[in-house]
Amino acid sequence: MTRLHHARRPLAALICALAGLSLTGCATLLGQASAAIGPAPLLPPAGPIAVGADVVTLLRSGPVTFATLRELIDGARSTVHVEVYEFGLASLVGAAIEAESRGVAVTVIADESELASAATATRLRLAGVDVVDYPVRRLMIDHVKLLVVDGDVAVIGGINWGVNSPANHDYDALIRGPAVGNLDRVFVRDLVTCGRVVAVPAEAEDPAIVVASTLPAMQIRPLALDVIDDARHELDLELFVLTDTGIVHALEAASARGVSVRVLLDPSQHSSDPSYQALLAAGIAARLYRSRGELLHAKAIVADGRTVLFGSANWSGGGFARNHELDVELPDSPPIAEAMLAQMSLNWAASG
Repeated sequence: MTRLHHARRPLAALICALAGLSLTGCATLLGQASAAIGPAPLLPPAGPIAVGADVVTLLRSGPVTFATLRELIDGARSTVHVEVYEFGLASLVGAAIEAESRGVAVTVIADESELASAATATRLRLAGVDVVDYPVRRLMIDHVKLLVVDGDVAVIGGINWGVNSPANHDYDALIRGPAVGNLDRVFVRDLVTCGRVVAVPAEAEDPAIVVASTLPAMQIRPLALDVIDDARHELDLELFVLTDTGIVHALEAASARGVSVRVLLDPSQHSSDPSYQALLAAGIAARLYRSRGELLHAKAIVADGRTVLFGSANWSGGGFARNHELDVELPDSPPIAEAMLAQMSLNWAASG
């Protein structure tokens, strides 16, 4: 039961009493009305879209995203690099094993504190896949979601590879171009963190797509604050978690200087409640996503219809400072911003 339902329960009971309905009849009526709304539809991939020297396709969750991931792994010729926090979806586990069996060098960096990923790691090792344990510690996880195939194409974002992940609302980017090398550089750097002796390549200059992580440096929170502080007209956010008070204050300041701010939060994350109430008190348009069992798992912001920042990092102390996270910023890409806003607008309207 989501907090949205909890919050509405007293009002619903009052409506039933005033209408003179029995509890059973009232529950039936309210259930029918609730079911009629349902979650917003997930839009198909948007792209390919040129972003500087890169080419990007925005993946907006759903089965088609996982079919795309499967196709990329199935088409691999030389290497597959996987670093995904929750890795348990049978089709993708099978794809990795099949790739290894046909001679592709598959390397998986696993966070075995996640139960599904631990089980997958065991299965992959038995199949001969190179699985490396990320050195997590107390109150810290390897929360990255990254796939790099043949060094030519990468998928980066917030979408886990779990059994329930296809139903969630979230975003990935399929990228070809110089940003792929910078993303694969993160993977290689993480191999070094895991104890492997490998050379970390130099970072390529690519102003069109900024690759940001939390380890070894905390790069994502400053980017998020800059996006908010630089906004002049509109800010649209979808967040699984929002507990960072500095971010909340920045959103309040943006609203106070005339920026139109719209924030959609996942209803299951009760730690976000104080932030949600603070946004409402500041007159900011904030809503709780209307869930039918799926999660609003996004960590995304669009500014002024042109700047986009999204990835794995929750907007919390853990996401910004403790966990290993990976985001990308597209500072000037109106077509990608428009594609993300199209899904955000559907989610917002369905949560009214």
